[in-house]
Amino acid sequence: MASSSSTSPTQSPPKPEGPYFSDFGITDSGGLYATNNPFQRSGPIDAVERIALANHDKLYMRVDMPGVPKENMHYSLDADNNVFFGGLAPKEWEHDDQEREYGGFIGLRCGCCRVKKLHGSISNGVLRMTMSKKKLKNMKNNNTCCTHGPHHVDTLMPQSDEESAEDKPGRLRAAFHPFQTKGPKESYGAKEVKDGFYVWVDMPGVTKDKVSVGVENGHVLFSGEAGKESDHEESGRTYKGRFGPFDVKKIGDIKTDVKNGVLRMSIPAIGEE
Repeated sequence: MASSSSTSPTQSPPKPEGPYFSDFGITDSGGLYATNNPFQRSGPIDAVERIALANHDKLYMRVDMPGVPKENMHYSLDADNNVFFGGLAPKEWEHDDQEREYGGFIGLRCGCCRVKKLHGSISNGVLRMTMSKKKLKNMKNNNTCCTHGPHHVDTLMPQSDEESAEDKPGRLRAAFHPFQTKGPKESYGAKEVKDGFYVWVDMPGVTKDKVSVGVENGHVLFSGEAGKESDHEESGRTYKGRFGPFDVKKIGDIKTDVKNGVLRMSIPAIGEE
């Protein structure tokens, strides 16, 4: 629920074009915990995480797909033993510019095993897959087989002609999602709309009851907590950020929504009283 503050800054509300990290109160001097998401403050970094489990015959893989609902997610194992996965994040609010798509595949690199079983599920914008492997019959007596060490995978990323945006004053260079094939590349966005401002922030793994939004010293503050959903994960993740400054006397009640790991905020401007 939005709260208000009696302090009003002299600066006018930001008019983001891009937007810029500086609009969210982030600068080079503070550094970033996770370069792919400037608002992540703790937990495993990067949009993709691969873990070889202790017994070496299973693999765990986490892929952030913020905005993707369960019905729009898919994964499969093809005849060449490659695991394909992907998903579509639809436009949820009228101010969303474009839907987002994700897609990629991984294949075993060792040459002596095949994926025997594949299980996957998605919740709160995070795809989690567990793959168990089986050694090929003609490799049973091969002492160099990968069962004698951590299992490896090849991560094959979709190619894109679009490079990272050029550095601009007040803007940091962020790492884009390696498996996103369509839609806004940034993990956040903001723009001025007819009735005020529209802001969205990726918070993979976060549920609505774990998000807090308020106003303090002219800034809209937001935070979220994603719990640890798999025993294979190191920990949960936390997110925290701000947007502004605003003259709090000129903004109305903030409307928020959290769906499939994306926080959306509508910040209405009410004008002079």
